[in-house]
Amino acid sequence: MTIGQLCTAGAILICYDEAMDSIGKGAQYKVIDTHDGRVRKIPLTLEESREVIAGWYAPRPIPVELTVSKYRQQAILSANKVGDLLGEHPELRASFGNPAFETEGVYTQDKLMTLGQALRAASDTNARQLIDAYARLIVRHWRYGISERVFNCTVNNGVDEKGEIVLLDFGEITSNKDKVIRAIQAKRWLRSYSFREDMSPMLQAYYADAMAERLTIPVLESTWRKAIDVKKP
Repeated sequence: MTIGQLCTAGAILICYDEAMDSIGKGAQYKVIDTHDGRVRKIPLTLEESREVIAGWYAPRPIPVELTVSKYRQQAILSANKVGDLLGEHPELRASFGNPAFETEGVYTQDKLMTLGQALRAASDTNARQLIDAYARLIVRHWRYGISERVFNCTVNNGVDEKGEIVLLDFGEITSNKDKVIRAIQAKRWLRSYSFREDMSPMLQAYYADAMAERLTIPVLESTWRKAIDVKKP
């Protein structure tokens, strides 16, 4: 897959080509390789975001209902939200790539293989296990009152050295339970780039079944915010 194809997916792209220093850009962030096993993510300017988004829709114009400025605002809000959450619950740090927050919206993070790369290298059995682990991560985050919104798992998630799934791109998370309910009802994950363009037919079938089985409204109701609403003695 080319750099252009990944950027068209609307994801933050992290390149692992040794001939390149740092390359990564999505609608929200540019990604800089810090050469110490981590990357630095820096919010794009409004004009940079507009350029990326225009590329998604070219040769058509950007839809009038799409507000480019919201992408940058969402990135900063999400970074602040995750920073606050990890301050209270450091046990979640690894699940977000151990981010270290700097100035507003800027942070460093572990540099990991993307889930898409891992899936392409995995056996069928291991690929299914990775999909199961991705669904478990979503439910784990529900316990802390946050959730995925776009489900571009192959490019927004990574796999750490322990084989655990990590949410690398948390620029579009939500803490709105009603939005999560609507996503479940609509099976939003079936509309994502990752499902439509970045999985084999075999994996698509398994993913669709696994997500529908694990991401349900009863599961959401039984887990949402349970980790942070527990009354302390």
